[in-house]
Amino acid sequence: MNLDNISGMVDAIPLIMIYIVPGYIILRISNFQLSKKADHDQYILLKSLVVSFVFVSLEETLWKLVFPGTQTLCSPAFRNTVIASSAAVGLLWARFLISERFERILFELGIYKTLRSGIWGGVVDFEYGLWLMVYIPADKVIYAGKLRRYMEIEAYGNYVIFLSNYTLYNYNAEVLKDYVTDNDKWVSLHSKDIGRVELFYHQ
Repeated sequence: MNLDNISGMVDAIPLIMIYIVPGYIILRISNFQLSKKADHDQYILLKSLVVSFVFVSLEETLWKLVFPGTQTLCSPAFRNTVIASSAAVGLLWARFLISERFERILFELGIYKTLRSGIWGGVVDFEYGLWLMVYIPADKVIYAGKLRRYMEIEAYGNYVIFLSNYTLYNYNAEVLKDYVTDNDKWVSLHSKDIGRVELFYHQ
């Protein structure tokens, strides 16, 4: 391998990067938003190449409409614009996929499935909030409060939920603890201890 070959390879790096990096950024941001793991995706480079090709082709078309007669792939301004816009596209695309509008489109097509992550991703209403009544059979108590966080433990198929503004009752409906006006008092509940959950949406 002579110096000309090495120089040619170095010159080709920006072109290679522009057809891999944008797609990779879009996929990684989308996967993060959808809580999908891509660490062991053996086809991530191929997917990145395909997504980048489509995305860069669209960007080229728009660029030539806005800046007619200018170079695209050789332009640092174009490459920087593609990289920056790929991050925005990845974020907006993932938000669209988990939006109610996209879910309605799927339902109209007869596809009764969402792309939200796990059981709680499909039921939490971040606009109006979600209140829960959680029954703990072992202790014969009920927690009623506002869902603040949830964490799914993928390795075991379990989850942990965090409630605030909660009230603790026994099975006789007697109040044991009342923090309904306290936003700072939280409680964590593990799915292995939960017998039943009732959901209430406030509008």
